[in-house]
Amino acid sequence: MTSSVVGPKKALKHFPKLNLQQKKVMLTVWWSAASLIHYSFLNPGETIVSEKYAQQIDEMHRKLQRLQLALVNRKGPILLHNNAQLHVAQTTLQNLNELGYEVLPHPRYSPDLSPTNYHSFKHLDNFLQGKCFYNQQDAENAFEEFFKSRSMDF
Repeated sequence: MTSSVVGPKKALKHFPKLNLQQKKVMLTVWWSAASLIHYSFLNPGETIVSEKYAQQIDEMHRKLQRLQLALVNRKGPILLHNNAQLHVAQTTLQNLNELGYEVLPHPRYSPDLSPTNYHSFKHLDNFLQGKCFYNQQDAENAFEEFFKSRSMDF
């Protein structure tokens, strides 16, 4: 595809049309009050479905057992996530039940409750401002750099 530029009394010039389409990266992040536990990037074009989410829960649970065993050994970890369809799908609920997780009820919309990820993603957005990534690995590296650069009180 080409586009044309015509100036006053100038010949028609043809320039190749730039493909400026941006690809978005899908990221799932799991954290506790103490630290980041697990994160997962989806492959370009991949969408998250309940089976994929269940796999992520399993991976997060394995990491939580290594990082914060006391949370796993209590009555059961408490999970707060929103009411997205994949979070309330039968596969997801069954997986959480088998692992012994308690899911806190989350209202569909409540103006007095700030999402728990607002703090982290607001700062991540500022950190990524003006950066351009040419592949997914660069984006993943920047995400890791962001969390490594944060102090424990973050």
